Amino acid sequence: MRLTDWRAWQASATRTTHDGRTDITPSPRAEQVPAMLRRRLSPVGQACCKLLFTLDPEGDLPIIHASRHGDTSKILALLDSATQPQEALSPARFSLSVHNAILGMYSITRQSHQPLEALAACGDEFDALMSEALGYLGEREEVIVLFSDIAAPEAFQHHGDYPEHASAVAMRLSRTSPEAPRLAALPVDAEEPARHAPTPIEVIEWLEAAGRTPLVCRRQAWQLNSPPATDAALQ
Repeated sequence: MRLTDWRAWQASATRTTHDGRTDITPSPRAEQVPAMLRRRLSPVGQACCKLLFTLDPEGDLPIIHASRHGDTSKILALLDSATQPQEALSPARFSLSVHNAILGMYSITRQSHQPLEALAACGDEFDALMSEALGYLGEREEVIVLFSDIAAPEAFQHHGDYPEHASAVAMRLSRTSPEAPRLAALPVDAEEPARHAPTPIEVIEWLEAAGRTPLVCRRQAWQLNSPPATDAALQ
């Protein structure tokens, strides 16, 4: 499995140094999405759509999206509405709170009929993305994986393992691209205590560092191996 390209977004107003493939705009704007649909998307949703349009300009690749928490802010707003006897629940707000909402909005915009998959894996999102991608690459040449999450809403502060900032990262993976870095799984010591589940921000940092050290997940670690030098490059 080869990493042919990646793009990322991180809502950090204080970050100044970053890879050119990482967007640090606090409020991203998915210009490719019609305004009527775009205004319904959260910043994370708009960022995800921008990443997908960039990595899949033809709109012809399957996409796998994972998020540990989804858009918790919308879920909290719905729960708050449910406690107000005179306030009706919003069907539109509910439709955008479900886990596959972002891919749904993206597919409507692209009029895509490609496979779209939404995952929630209780902290094993990156491993789940890679496992699903391997399955797709058994039959297809390329696939896109997307990993996103929001910062903790005020009501969930100090509860749950949220990233420091809202963030999203997308990778275009290929079955046969010998010039691209290879993604390899490494075993981890099963006797060690449960490991930290990487957030999208940690995946972004790992990619920006060109995978110099493995990305350690709960079940295994992932290593980016540079392709071997060609004969021409050695001369």
